[in-house]
Amino acid sequence: MCNLSQGIREKGRAEGEEKFILNMHRKGYTLEQIAECAEKTIEEVEAVIKKREPVLA
Repeated sequence: MCNLSQGIREKGRAEGEEKFILNMHRKGYTLEQIAECAEKTIEEVEAVIKKREPVLA
């Protein structure tokens, strides 16, 4: 597989993981539950949420 297709595949996987995390967050799951299901650390889950969720002001 060429480097370009590898990069595209990795980007798609990362975007899918972010969508999964955000959907769980919107449905009210705790950070601990999301981290366990996504096989990520709580810090990684928090980073995705902070990066993608709009700030309420």
